[in-house]
Formats: sequence, C-alpha cells, structure tokens
Amino acid sequence: MTTLDPATQKLLYRSIYAYMQQYGGQSLAAARAIAGALLAVKAKAGELIAQGLEIEQWVDMLVEDFDPHLVSQTVWADAEQLLTAQAKRWREILETKTRATLDAYIQTYAPALDSQKIQELVTTILPIVEDATITRDEAQRVIVLVSHQIDVDAAIARVIDPKWLFFAKKTAQIMQLREVETTATDVISAYVYEFQPTAVEVGAALVEQTVQAVSKNKVKLGIDVNLDPETRRLLVKQVMLQLHLKTASSPPAKTALEIAQQVHSEAARFRREQGLDTVDYTPKITTTDKQDGSSSLGGELSIGLEQLPDAAEDS
Repeated sequence: MTTLDPATQKLLYRSIYAYMQQYGGQSLAAARAIAGALLAVKAKAGELIAQGLEIEQWVDMLVEDFDPHLVSQTVWADAEQLLTAQAKRWREILETKTRATLDAYIQTYAPALDSQKIQELVTTILPIVEDATITRDEAQRVIVLVSHQIDVDAAIARVIDPKWLFFAKKTAQIMQLREVETTATDVISAYVYEFQPTAVEVGAALVEQTVQAVSKNKVKLGIDVNLDPETRRLLVKQVMLQLHLKTASSPPAKTALEIAQQVHSEAARFRREQGLDTVDYTPKITTTDKQDGSSSLGGELSIGLEQLPDAAEDS
C-alpha cells in the first residue's frame, strides 16, 4: 500500500471530525463515508493517486482510531475547513447527478421499477456520472439515499435536461451488459482467491484484461458480447465499483477459476515480452487451499462519490 505522507494523513484525519462538526454525522459508518469523500476530492485535484483498491485501505487507516467524542472538542484550521467544504460540495453534486440521471432513465426506459431494481440502477449510474474513485461506504450511502428518495411519478412528469438523457442512455447500454459485468467480477474474485494479489494490484489494468478474457470466452460462458472501446471503458469502471462493494464470498466456480488462470498467464506473458521487472497487477503465483472464502484484500469495503448538473461535463 502507498503510504500517505504524515501531513496529508493528519489533514484528512482532522477533516473527518471537522466535517462532522459542520455538517453532521457521529457514527463510524459516517466517518468511513466522509473519509471516502475527502479522498475523492484530493484525488480529483491530482493531489493523491490511489492504485487498485488501496483507497479502501486508506479509509481503514483514517478511521482506525475514530472517536465520536472528538467531533465537538476541536478548533479547525482553514485548510481543514476548506477541504470539508469541498467534500460537502462534491457529495451534493454527486447526489444531484445521480438523481437526475435516474429520473431520465426512468422516464425514458423504465417507468415501472421496484425498489431493488432502482438500487441496481443507482449502482450502475455512479461510475457513469463520476470519474473519481468511489469508496465502498460512500457508494453505499448514495445508493441508499437516492433509492429511498426517488419519486417515480415525479420523475416521469419532469422535464429532463438532454445531458441527463445522455447519461441515461449510457446507463441503459451498461444495464444490457449486466451478465458480462457479473462474470468479470466473478473472475476477478476468483483471481483474488487463487493468487492472493495485494489491493494495489487489483486495478483497472487487471479488470481490462479480465473483460477481454470474458469476451474471448463468450461461447463457453454462453454470452453474446461485442464491446466497442467506450463501452469497454465504462464496463471496466462498473467492475471496479463492484469490486469496491464486494465482500468475501464462497469459493469461486470452476469456470471463473479457469478464466482467472488465463488472465494470470496472459499478464505474465505480456510482462515477459515487455521486460517489465517492477510489480504491476500480476501477483506472485502463491495459490491457497483455504476454503473459507475469505479475501486477502481485507474485510469490509467502502465507497465515496459526488457531482451536479452544472458539473456533468467534468465527469
């Protein structure tokens, strides 16, 4: 894991409490989601670069000693107050963009939806409207919040801005690839189970290679898929979010393990051909016989996001 420098770590740690004091929140779950939002703001500004799933480890580190009693006991510096205001704005924008895109989707494609389907839609929309990494707890917060606040009748009657219709169209395209997304996520989970990579190694490059492997195995998997570059890019973002949200599960299916081995072999071949010596996303081949379904990437995952109508073109 990349270590945050002491000054940045202190700023982020204190900003969690500053955010709670100014905008509310007392629980550990709230602290985790706020940490995700703060990290997203710093990353979007180019001040942090998180690789793979390591941002979830940063969240763990920032809330490790969380104490709700400190929320009202400290005077905050200008830098901390500025960062919390930016995180608050980012969250509000994300919620607005997500709601507007959900309204556009409902109006255009699905005027009748049950609550479970709405949550699935919100999960799909998040990585379409926001490029910053969304941590597990922040994503879960937005999914629950937006899903519970949706008014289907109002969404159908509302005049929708074309930019939200554009995002809704992208959402519809990705929803049609749900089987590919699920399969790719299962293969990555099998990869993690079998080869025990670090959180840093489970990144977009590995997901991209997995999506390609799933496409090559479409006959074996019984799926029909041809992906253009833009759809592939969006699908990779979807799988990355699912990996953030995913918790430890049962041992993977045989087919997923077989494709995971193909991904590992292809990654190793590429690295040999390119003469790459530094670690990227190809873990050492250290298989495990454990059957408890636990993950080397740690326990619970979290999520974070944010954006608004006037910022849609920035996503």
